[in-house]
Amino acid sequence: MRGLYLLFLLFCVVSCANNPPPQYLQEKARICKERALAYYKAGEFPEALREALLAKEADPNDPEIYNLLGLIYLGRKDEEKALQYFTKALELDPKYSEALNNVGSVYLLKNQFDQAISYFKKALENPLYEKPYIALTNLAYAYYRKGDRQKAIDYLDQALHYNPRYSLAYFYRGLMALEDGQLEEARLNFHRAVRFNRQDMASRYYLGLVYFRLGDQEKAVKIWRSIVELAPESEWALKAEDLLLTIEENR
Repeated sequence: MRGLYLLFLLFCVVSCANNPPPQYLQEKARICKERALAYYKAGEFPEALREALLAKEADPNDPEIYNLLGLIYLGRKDEEKALQYFTKALELDPKYSEALNNVGSVYLLKNQFDQAISYFKKALENPLYEKPYIALTNLAYAYYRKGDRQKAIDYLDQALHYNPRYSLAYFYRGLMALEDGQLEEARLNFHRAVRFNRQDMASRYYLGLVYFRLGDQEKAVKIWRSIVELAPESEWALKAEDLLLTIEENR
């Protein structure tokens, strides 16, 4: 009798190991997803991918996991793989605004502006979308790339109405002002972009360029050197180093 009891107990242990309860799998997925997100934000994409795949294995029906996988592959410059995962997230939740925005972002990278615009607008149709300013800013940039400056400005205004501290919207405003030769307007917007996101090296680079064109070479050099110090491996550091070298050679 004791032998039968031990055999039954062993069977239960093996069964639980092979078929863990749903609560265990959900908790595992949650923990792995949080780890993956932390790695992703730190730019550690292999680690992020490993954790996200473990999360997917634990909970294959969570659209947030597929959206995160898409972001990780986008960070690794694999646009096609990213698009596959964003699309899978939308199969599970067709109104998932973050995934709709991310699909639009992939098409924006591909210079397929009309497709990008359609997805950004779909993302904005959801009244529960918590960060509409992101899709609005992307929509503005898509119209800017299409050559429709007025629509771009209108959507940037809407984005900043939702979030007056959104760095990327100020960056695009700065680019348009710089393109038009409105240096003071460009300076103001790039300055705000850096103020609200200290890690925005693109805005730092262009802010230095604006100061250089305004004749304040000392300020420009200081800003470009800050990029080299803060993000030495970035493309913006390389661009800044080239300009600093040119200035040094011309002295």
